[in-house]
Amino acid sequence: MKTKTFIALSLVICSVVLCSCGSYMTGKSAVMKIEKGMTKKEIVSLLGDPDFRRFDEQYEEWEYKKVNPLTAETTIIIVDFIHERVSNMNSFNGDSHPNPPVAVYPPGDIDYGKPTPPHPNGHGKPSRAVSDGEFQQLYNKVKQKPFKDDQLELLEMGVSNKYFTCKQCIRLMSIYTFDDDKLEVLEIVAPRIVDSENYEDIIKSLSFISSEEKAEKILRRARK
Repeated sequence: MKTKTFIALSLVICSVVLCSCGSYMTGKSAVMKIEKGMTKKEIVSLLGDPDFRRFDEQYEEWEYKKVNPLTAETTIIIVDFIHERVSNMNSFNGDSHPNPPVAVYPPGDIDYGKPTPPHPNGHGKPSRAVSDGEFQQLYNKVKQKPFKDDQLELLEMGVSNKYFTCKQCIRLMSIYTFDDDKLEVLEIVAPRIVDSENYEDIIKSLSFISSEEKAEKILRRARK
């Protein structure tokens, strides 16, 4: 009797494990089926409801965390939407070390463009920032990088010939959750901001008074 019970219990456990593994493999294989232009409904049919969701005025991001029940390996899947359609997708090993020592970028990863001629306003800055489309391309490329060090290095290289509004700067800062990370973005972008009259919007986007004070110092230096 005990033997039969043990066998039955073992079969149940095996069935549960196999179902879990099947679900995990389906999730991983679904990544290869995601294509630009897909609808949210199509993504849900492939990956299910997202574990995390972020959005602003123009952009929405869904994040999935898939765990292999046998190896405990974690896969992170990030899907970006613009106008309700997939614009970008990124997947990576969630167990990877967060700060790899070397960042290598393939050709074409950064669009350096042509240098922007200085505006004759005495400050060496043009009066116009990059277009929404050009900004979105840079934003997407930075956000696609799985590690912060890679993102900041790519951002630093990508802004070299571009100028931004305070609103665009805030959006780049919003890639991160913590103020310290947002301030690192501000350090990079601040010298490239064209509408200094809107600095206050950047300062107010931070969570803590101490961070606001640091932002004021960064912007003050950039204004000189």
